[in-house]
Amino acid sequence: MKPTKVLTLIVWVVPTATAGYLVSRVTTSNGGQVPVTPINLILTLVAIAIILAGFAVPMLRYRRELAAQLKNSATPRPKRLNPFYAVRLLLLAKATAISGALFAGWHIGVIWMQISSPVTTASIWQNVGGLVASIVMVVVAWIVERICRIKDDGAEQIDAHIAKASTPGQIAGAAEKSNR
Repeated sequence: MKPTKVLTLIVWVVPTATAGYLVSRVTTSNGGQVPVTPINLILTLVAIAIILAGFAVPMLRYRRELAAQLKNSATPRPKRLNPFYAVRLLLLAKATAISGALFAGWHIGVIWMQISSPVTTASIWQNVGGLVASIVMVVVAWIVERICRIKDDGAEQIDAHIAKASTPGQIAGAAEKSNR
C-alpha cells in the first residue's frame, strides 16, 4: 500500500468544501440556519486523533528500540510487533486521514459561506473549531502512517542492476550479485 499523499487529501477536501458551501448556501437561502458544528463533534475528532496516537506508541517504541539495537549490537533485539497490528494501525491511520480531510473540507465550505454572507454570526467560531480539530486529525493520522513505514528492502537496487545489464546472462548475474 502506498503512503497517503498530500495531493490525495486535497482531492478529498475540494469537493467536500464545495458541497459544504452549496448545502449551507441552499439551506440559508430557503430560510434555514447555517450548519453549526456541535461541541461534541469537535471533541470527538480530537479524541480520535489522541486515540490513534496512543495506538501508535508501541510501533514508535519498537522503532526506537530497533534503532538503538542497530547502533549497539550488544543490546538484545526488541520483541517484534504483531504484523497484523501494524497493518491494522496503518489502515486506521489512512482511513482517519481521509475522513479528517472530508471533515476539513466540509468545514472550509461552511466557513467560506459564513464569511461571504453579509452577516457573520458567532457560530463561525464553532465551525473554525471543527476545522482545527479536523486538521489535527489529518496531521496525526499522516504522522502515524509515516511511523508505520518500513525501510526500503533493496528492490530498487535490483531494478537498477537489471536496467544496466544488456544480455540475459548479465541480468541473471546482476540479480544474483545484488542479492548477496
